[in-house]
Amino acid sequence: MPISVLCDRAFLAASVLKTQESNGFVWYSDHMMSDKIRDRAVLSRFSDALGRGEVQLYLQAQVGAGDRHVIGAEALSRWVCEDGRVIPPAVFIPILEEHGKIWQLDYHIWEMACRLLKSWKDDPVFGSYRISVNISVKDIYYLDLYEVFTHLVEEYKIDPGHLELEITETVFMDKPKEAIALIQRLKEYGFTIAIDDFGSGYSSLSFLKDIQADILKIDMEFLRKTEHQERSRIILRSIVALARELGMPTVVEGVETSQQVRDLTQIGCDIFQGFYYSRPVPVADFEERFPDGLARPWSEPVQAEK
Repeated sequence: MPISVLCDRAFLAASVLKTQESNGFVWYSDHMMSDKIRDRAVLSRFSDALGRGEVQLYLQAQVGAGDRHVIGAEALSRWVCEDGRVIPPAVFIPILEEHGKIWQLDYHIWEMACRLLKSWKDDPVFGSYRISVNISVKDIYYLDLYEVFTHLVEEYKIDPGHLELEITETVFMDKPKEAIALIQRLKEYGFTIAIDDFGSGYSSLSFLKDIQADILKIDMEFLRKTEHQERSRIILRSIVALARELGMPTVVEGVETSQQVRDLTQIGCDIFQGFYYSRPVPVADFEERFPDGLARPWSEPVQAEK
């Protein structure tokens, strides 16, 4: 094998060390090259995919625990190719993040969400819904987020309170003071601010102290089976109680069973999000699924709801 090829493979293997824990060395394998080729294909096609409308807005309903009515939805992205193939978000989102293009995806989804809110504005059911959108860590470096969101609200003439901005603690790690000031300005303008994935990673109570957020989204890890189920339940109950003291409604992600719905209702959770009530679906399917705003278990066919 030519020495140049050996070096290329060695450098490719070494680059993996930046993205995974290791003891300082790694063996080259053929899947690394196939992953690299896939990454390049995704990046080369991404801009055209945006222009062709292949990157689509999907919605996952958020359901109130009290009356089981839909109160809004989270905006998610799906890449649906012209031939019908779907590229999973777990494939293309990390690639876009690594190569500094995630802001293009996020802006695309934000704009589609605002366009949808405008179309729902006078609807007797959907007109009251909030749509939550995610803010990635790198968005702060590439975009003036205050300018972007206020411009979108003014362009589409929507209520900023209906656009919920989801942030994670990682957004504040590099420039915490600037990020906190930004969130405060957005909140003062009228946007709804949600802390996303609380309970995962290194979430701290000081984060709740410093950020005057409106909603607390609890990580789905607390709902997964573990040998420490009771300890998980105690922590979850404490987080919900703390959020209530702070005047913050709680959204629990990953709700998949009727038993979880009962347990979370008993604990005092306010809003459910997960496969039990709604899978991520295209906008048209979302509107057809919830014409009256009432959420039913996903297993029930749409025909039975009419």
